[in-house]
Amino acid sequence: MKVKDLIRDLLNVGEKGANVARIIRSEHTLLELLVQEKIGEQKNERFVQDFKTLADVLVQQIVFHDLSQKFPGIKDSIYGEESNKFTNALGESINVEILSSPAETADLLCKVLNGNEQAANLLAKVVHEDISYNPEEKIDKMEDLEIKEEYIGIWIDPIDSTAQYIGGEVGIPNNQGFVSHGLQCACVLIGVYSKLTGLPIGGIINQPFASQDPQTGRWLSSCQWGLNLEGCRISSVTDTPENITNSHQILLTSGSDTVETKDKFSQVYTIHHAAGAGYKLLCVIQGLADAYVLSKNSTFKWDMCAPHAILLSLGGGVISYKSLCELAQNNLSSNKKFGDCQITYSREDNSESLDPKNWCNIDGVVAYRSIEALQRLISAVKTC
Repeated sequence: MKVKDLIRDLLNVGEKGANVARIIRSEHTLLELLVQEKIGEQKNERFVQDFKTLADVLVQQIVFHDLSQKFPGIKDSIYGEESNKFTNALGESINVEILSSPAETADLLCKVLNGNEQAANLLAKVVHEDISYNPEEKIDKMEDLEIKEEYIGIWIDPIDSTAQYIGGEVGIPNNQGFVSHGLQCACVLIGVYSKLTGLPIGGIINQPFASQDPQTGRWLSSCQWGLNLEGCRISSVTDTPENITNSHQILLTSGSDTVETKDKFSQVYTIHHAAGAGYKLLCVIQGLADAYVLSKNSTFKWDMCAPHAILLSLGGGVISYKSLCELAQNNLSSNKKFGDCQITYSREDNSESLDPKNWCNIDGVVAYRSIEALQRLISAVKTC
């Protein structure tokens, strides 16, 4: 396959997913109808309650359907956070799928929606429409770059920060330019990794609620993408020197991380919290923060793959928190060593369990935009 075609299709399917998220979010009664609590293996132990919405399930199925149609060789290598089983208000369990026509998909969705034909038809129309997201000319630089379909796998987080999506509050940007919570934190994450190395090679982050049209109040998407393959590093990210300079003292972490971790870095950085792993990574990608550090095992392969690919395209990366501490302890600072520490994404062929513990980043994560940013983190750990 041509890599530029793959990136274009990731952008298109990401925007289609964003459209679904906006439609469901625009109707409060519809959203309430479509929220289901995760239980058992599917639940993230970090949360007392963990939810999925039909938007999560439907977006994941859109990605699976559209990419499988375009690239049949990757059909069995597309993995996501959500199961496609959804239980409606009547207690009926339905396997949500994208069928061959809008009418068939609408009939299926009507069962999930307790007979709401109008909503089912609206969603089915969006699911089956052709989307052409308008990427920059940079993608044309990939003209001759190709990769075999059987060499790649895909991780999807259909709506990262589902709790913020359900809550529906609009976040207010701080002086650094990012929000701590709110709809803006919800992201569609689609990452591609190499089965040969386990490393991410491409990805997109779509923010369905990035900004609002001042006249209509309509939410608009923002999308970032990146490629790191065979020495080719290209991304949609444009550097803002002022942002990059000002971000050096900003460190993002989770509100649930340990006091010890926060204290360790607070001597060097100003610590900020923001909702959603994907959104925190996006802030690092955009140069709004120097790095994202999490010592706990509460992120997963689907959270990290897409942002990690974009960070690699910028000269940054994602390593484990354990690796950061080892680099500091052993006084290691070579680029090769940093490369050897990158988190990988290969999926075990013999594991079909939905248990998130199989796919969590057990040793924590450290995301950085540049080698210099990682070296600053290592120095910060050494001084503690």
